Amino acid sequence: MKDFWNNYIVAAFEKYVDFGAIGKWFLNMVPKMVGGLLVLIIGWWLAGIIAGIVVRGMERAKVDQGVRTFLHSCVKVIIKVIVVITALSTMGMNVTTLVAALGTAGVAIGLALKDSLSNFASGVLILFNHTFKVGDFIEIDGQKGTVRRIELMFTTLATADNKRLVIPNSVITNDMIINYTAKSTRRQDMTIGVAYGSDILVVKKAITAALKSCRDVSWEKEPIIGIASFDESAITFDVKVWVNTATFNASRYEINENILAELNKAGIEIPFNQLDVHMIDAKS
Repeated sequence: MKDFWNNYIVAAFEKYVDFGAIGKWFLNMVPKMVGGLLVLIIGWWLAGIIAGIVVRGMERAKVDQGVRTFLHSCVKVIIKVIVVITALSTMGMNVTTLVAALGTAGVAIGLALKDSLSNFASGVLILFNHTFKVGDFIEIDGQKGTVRRIELMFTTLATADNKRLVIPNSVITNDMIINYTAKSTRRQDMTIGVAYGSDILVVKKAITAALKSCRDVSWEKEPIIGIASFDESAITFDVKVWVNTATFNASRYEINENILAELNKAGIEIPFNQLDVHMIDAKS
């Protein structure tokens, strides 16, 4: 193709048109520019296809969504950088000088954007250490929410009241993380007060019956029911029961309602704060 261009096309133009040095340079550059443009177009198209193949492979391997998103972006960027360098090389540019310049620029940019690079590195750690994943309910720096997105620079949470929290990844890796949904079950810790004089065995049976009627209670571990303290107006029972993590908050309401119903059925009084006043006749 290059020989045909030089021997016929360029020669014909030189015979009939006097372009001078600039014209000759342009005619010599045309095939290189066309070749470079073709490399750029085809390479850009192949980058999307290869990245898509990588993502589908990770989906079949059931790789975490956050890792898939991260690797998809990395593969596309790397391939596109290679395509651009190859296209410039095809056009006759000295890519060695270009790569050296990019390296120098990279160092300068890295120093200027050290906080952003810290977030980037933290994002990589989060994705590959599997500290949490999309859909988990976590607490970071006192903020609670469901993980919606894990990106290279930030992690996005949705709070229970539908607020969006965007937290820099460097903050996450430097703080304590509480993952409330890492396990399939969690323990509900509750306290129930009953009146003095109540039959302890009856109270325990009523609470146990209430727990058995709850849909979200897990019986992999037996619940703990016992007297926690003797308070001014009530005997306080501790109730520690394991429930399904997915319905942790909702289960508390059901347990309370069922316990109240069973205690009422058993005739157990739930007292309120009261003060007994004894009057003494000063004349006596």
